[in-house]
Amino acid sequence: MPTVTYSRVGSLDIQLDYEIPPSVTAGSLSAVIYLHGGGILTGSRNDAFFSESMKELVLKNGAIFMAADYRLLYPSTGFDIIDDMKALFSFLSNPSFSEDHLPSGVSLDASRIALLGGSGGVYPAMAAGLYAQPKPKVLLLLFGMGGDVLGDSWVAPKDGFMPFPGSESVTEASLAHLLERTPLPISDAPVKVQPDQTLRDDQNRMGLFMHWWRTGEILDYVVGEPISATLRALPASERLAVVPTRLHPAILQACLDSEFPATCLVHGEQDGIVDPAESKTTYNRLMELGVKTELVLVPDAVHALMSPTNPAAPAVGAEAAYGKGWSFLFTELANS
Repeated sequence: MPTVTYSRVGSLDIQLDYEIPPSVTAGSLSAVIYLHGGGILTGSRNDAFFSESMKELVLKNGAIFMAADYRLLYPSTGFDIIDDMKALFSFLSNPSFSEDHLPSGVSLDASRIALLGGSGGVYPAMAAGLYAQPKPKVLLLLFGMGGDVLGDSWVAPKDGFMPFPGSESVTEASLAHLLERTPLPISDAPVKVQPDQTLRDDQNRMGLFMHWWRTGEILDYVVGEPISATLRALPASERLAVVPTRLHPAILQACLDSEFPATCLVHGEQDGIVDPAESKTTYNRLMELGVKTELVLVPDAVHALMSPTNPAAPAVGAEAAYGKGWSFLFTELANS
């Protein structure tokens, strides 16, 4: 896939891959942008989380497939991710994108862009739904982070390890290279499958996600200030009131409004990595606001709609859930 830089911050290039349906030679096309997972701390637009079948499905439906990076938490914050999503949509909506990067006679219809966010990629997808101009037309949010960043799954310490392969080996000592010296901003940290089938990136930012999940500090790095300790001492219903107003834009759930794009949320009911309450909270709030929304829950699925068995396999009902999500997305893209 061709790669373009959609934003440059200092010396950091933030990039986008794209591919045009091979059968299309002319016309104004819709697009589906994939935003990768990785706990918002790691991952890349084309790493172990990437699915070729996802790309092929988009192309088969006549849309341009895109995969975009975004700045990762630490040292960047949720505010930086918001800026990246604004920059992405500004870049794509400018006629120069079609003129410079697409074949003659083919253009991108910036009013028909869908976002597919998975896991940590749901946070930037929701940020785009709130702050990008033009707004994405539809969001498909898969088992994702961002719907309830004030909940205990974000701010409360955990007694055990994250139910993710390799989490039991994560210690502060193994993360000293990150914790003792703030790293440079980064937007691309590909996750790779190790020989023991665990997932890891070169800097072990995945381990940092597991560590802060356990200590209940992830939110501190989203807003850029240490507020989790204060919040966890309060009932969940009282937490937003003590968050400084200047930090509210990064608390996405506090900013949802009736202009939010049509949204389908898919989540496993047994997910121990990203609490299904995140998707349920977003769904309930969007329903209150009158936004077109659907929630698809898979009863016996853990994270990524996998079964809790060993070895893991797609959960019963996972394929149907994905099918409902894709149907929602393509139906909304087709609506004028």
